[in-house]
Amino acid sequence: MIGRLGDIPFEVSFDGKNKKILNFINLKLSGGANYEKHSRKGQKPALEFIDLKTDILTFKMVLRSDFGVDPLELVKKLDLYKNTGETLDFNLGDKPIRSGQYVITSYDAGYEYITNGGKVRKIDVSLTLEEYVELIYKNTDVVIKPKKATKKKSVPQGFNQGMIDRGEA
Repeated sequence: MIGRLGDIPFEVSFDGKNKKILNFINLKLSGGANYEKHSRKGQKPALEFIDLKTDILTFKMVLRSDFGVDPLELVKKLDLYKNTGETLDFNLGDKPIRSGQYVITSYDAGYEYITNGGKVRKIDVSLTLEEYVELIYKNTDVVIKPKKATKKKSVPQGFNQGMIDRGEA
């Protein structure tokens, strides 16, 4: 086995009668970091490391019915993974790539070869996966303070804050 994305195995096999070829090409891993740039008068700006960006994986697959793969069924499965936000392990051999947990953020499926009756024979798929990092909340107790009790004060009858008493009667 070449690898696995969730429960989709990448493999090349032939038992004398049946062949199954499902592989990927152009696997690319990209990652990055976030920095804050601080300007300094008369000097180059200083960079301050803030955090890491999530890793992004992109690759292409050719789904061919003559290679023992049902192209439409596999595209439906990829679509379901994307629509439900299911986290997927991505392994090369038996080893995970980086964190190993990814979600499908997008895909493009090009229906390349269709025969009579609308039978889809070949679909080219480009996938984009993004590293899935679980939210971890630490020390998130929220303290809600009750309102202070306020005392009511009575205002004398006839008191008008805006009125000026000139002593004239």
